[in-house]
Amino acid sequence: MKKLKIASILIIFAFVGFFYIYIPNTIKVSSFKVSNAYELTATRLLADAQLLPESMEANYDSINHKIKVGGIEFTIQPALSNLVEIDIASKHIKTKSFITANGVTKQTTAINWFLEFKTTLNPIERYNDYQEAIEIKNAINEILNHMSAFLEAPKYIYGFDVKELTLKDTILITTKFISKGLPTNAQIYTQADALTKYLQSFNKVAINNPMVTVLENPTKDYTIMVGISINGEIPQTNNFRIKRMPVNGKMFVTDVIGGAQSIQNGYAALKSFLLDSKRPSPAVPFELLLNDRRLVTDTAQWKTRIYYPVM
Repeated sequence: MKKLKIASILIIFAFVGFFYIYIPNTIKVSSFKVSNAYELTATRLLADAQLLPESMEANYDSINHKIKVGGIEFTIQPALSNLVEIDIASKHIKTKSFITANGVTKQTTAINWFLEFKTTLNPIERYNDYQEAIEIKNAINEILNHMSAFLEAPKYIYGFDVKELTLKDTILITTKFISKGLPTNAQIYTQADALTKYLQSFNKVAINNPMVTVLENPTKDYTIMVGISINGEIPQTNNFRIKRMPVNGKMFVTDVIGGAQSIQNGYAALKSFLLDSKRPSPAVPFELLLNDRRLVTDTAQWKTRIYYPVM
């Protein structure tokens, strides 16, 4: 009987000792998710007080800046560069946590979320704290998965769906002119019609709709280049010049529906995406007129594809 009591006491001490060895005085929780997004794109997300909660796909209380996931409350604090403090409150735990974004490769970023808190000497409370830490980590993982998917869709961050494409061997017949103001549709299509007539004289056909590049000159006027892709080379003249797109050249591309302001917004989004990518651009951007603006008089229905060359 005495040996049984001693054995029982030893088991109890071993069980309690396990709690103090297995569950440390400071419980640390950390998790991360690697996303196919640029580091500056992730930083842009963390710094945006409106986009950040949207990326978490949870019930967001915009007045109190709180999110609830599985009974755990997350309160978002103002960002400091690429560091965001998020206060966490579960049944027994109230603590601070932090999210950062760190580049892994040139085109991937890890979103890191970490926290730590002190537990008590009471073994039961210590165990409860440990179980709640597991629940917190599960909630954090759920949020990180949503954030990663959000980050990988540029339309959520930049307002436009940006893709990268690789060019094939493309031949353009081009012409250019000077305009005192931004080009009108009449000016663009007059030049496009002249190009079409010229290429048809050599039994060539246009592969795509007209492309347009607009450059503002130091003299405050504009140089406008109009081009059409064709199915083979033809002779050049002083007015009509052949240009070749670089084979395997890279482009950031986005489609825009709407008039001049929408197109400018598309250019701005591509430029922001380019800057966040930290990749140089070897040439000026240009646009492809996807529908015929002479037939589509409602500017809200214009369709434009913007190309931004990138290395």
